[in-house]
Amino acid sequence: MKNKIIYYILFGLVIFCIIYIICSNNLFKISKNSKQNNGQASKMSIQRTIEENNNTEEKNEQQENNNTEENNEQVEQTEEKVDETTTIQENTIKQDIEDKNKIPEKMGGYNVLGRLVIEKVNVSKNILNVSNEKSLKVSAVKLYGPNINEVGNFCICGHNWKSMLKRVLELEVGDTFYLIDRETLNKVNYKIYNIYTCMPKDLECLNQNTEGKRETTIITCNPGGITRLIIKGKEI
Repeated sequence: MKNKIIYYILFGLVIFCIIYIICSNNLFKISKNSKQNNGQASKMSIQRTIEENNNTEEKNEQQENNNTEENNEQVEQTEEKVDETTTIQENTIKQDIEDKNKIPEKMGGYNVLGRLVIEKVNVSKNILNVSNEKSLKVSAVKLYGPNINEVGNFCICGHNWKSMLKRVLELEVGDTFYLIDRETLNKVNYKIYNIYTCMPKDLECLNQNTEGKRETTIITCNPGGITRLIIKGKEI
């Protein structure tokens, strides 16, 4: 009887061991598969995250490019507007200068050589090419010397009238004026270096010895008409 009991116990232990081994193998496979699945899931999750990040970066880059292009377009449009505005302003200024310096070809039947402008005393007179009693009643005239704004002593004469050169009596040494050539619109500035009075027969003011420089002499009458006022300027 004892032997049978021992036999049954041993047989039960063997069966238990077999069942345990089988269950253990199944659990190991399940755990392994679970780990593999988890690993694959993790890899897929990571890959999905990378793809999402890449897509996000691509979208951000595309958006930045779009924004950059839009900003560039806005900058270009702004620059074009600035250029247009600048061009308009430059053209306006240029037109103003051309209008201001526009000098007629003839005046009172005489050819106009250019213009004398003395801003300090608000004098702006066309210079005629002929000097006689009639032309002197029209405007200032060239009395003697080279062409306007050329090397030498360009001498201008005009009546001491309110509508002519009366206010040149207010000028002082150091004041400036300029001459404009009608044909070229070339403007040359002169600075007064000498002012004096002389008799009508004294022609020293017409001297052409200027040592290769450009000079201008303005001649008018002093009050009473007995003496002449001489104003001499050198190019600056």
